[in-house]
Amino acid sequence: MRYAFLATICLAALFSTGCQPQGDQVIVLDKTQCDEPARRVPDGEIPTPDDVALDAFCAKVVQERSAPNGFITIFGSARAKEGMQHYDQTREFAKLWTEKHGERYPILTGGGPGIMEAGNRGAKEAGGVSLGYSTYFGSGNEPLNPYTTDGYVFASFAQREAEMVDRAAGILIAQGGVGTEWEIYETIAKIQTGKKNRVPVVVLGPRAKWQSLFDRLNFMVGNGTVSPEDPKLLQLAETPEKAIELMEAGMPAE
Repeated sequence: MRYAFLATICLAALFSTGCQPQGDQVIVLDKTQCDEPARRVPDGEIPTPDDVALDAFCAKVVQERSAPNGFITIFGSARAKEGMQHYDQTREFAKLWTEKHGERYPILTGGGPGIMEAGNRGAKEAGGVSLGYSTYFGSGNEPLNPYTTDGYVFASFAQREAEMVDRAAGILIAQGGVGTEWEIYETIAKIQTGKKNRVPVVVLGPRAKWQSLFDRLNFMVGNGTVSPEDPKLLQLAETPEKAIELMEAGMPAE
């Protein structure tokens, strides 16, 4: 099946005061293109309209065949290892969730190592669909971990993140670094501004590990820069079982 995307490309000469359309670009896409990783965009280069269109198209293809009702996105550190609490808890959550709800809402991760591996591993151990949306870092792509059953490697880092947030029926977040922090705030901002319908967003792990995040959000409330309701967009679960309970409570009945 082939699709055509029509995009008006606006080009401006250097130092020009305006930008006039130069013509139409027709981007023709085929599902077979989604069987291979997207192209690697050189570091510092902005993805082209073709790159972004292909990424969005292939994300839709993967969702239509493997998660038509949406998915549970898992975010967290790529550096986590088996035996670490946040890895083991994520793996257990994904396993238990997949056993209960995986047929309707499968697990989706960034497809790489660490917490991503833990989520995919738990889902696969439960015999369910295990999705991965990966991308490129450094000299090559971050290949999908061996626990994924379907997925795609994106050209655009930003489009990958958008697909993981925008189409999620629920979001689970384990401990992570600056990338995970970005994902937390992107999720909150999109729900806060109405760009995404409200879904359960659960942070997993001991309260002490997350207290600084809630302190920061409450500091913003005190400054009047966010609504007093905004910190409530995040819920805390100290165990995988509690995370499942919160997810279930925040989702429509099946």
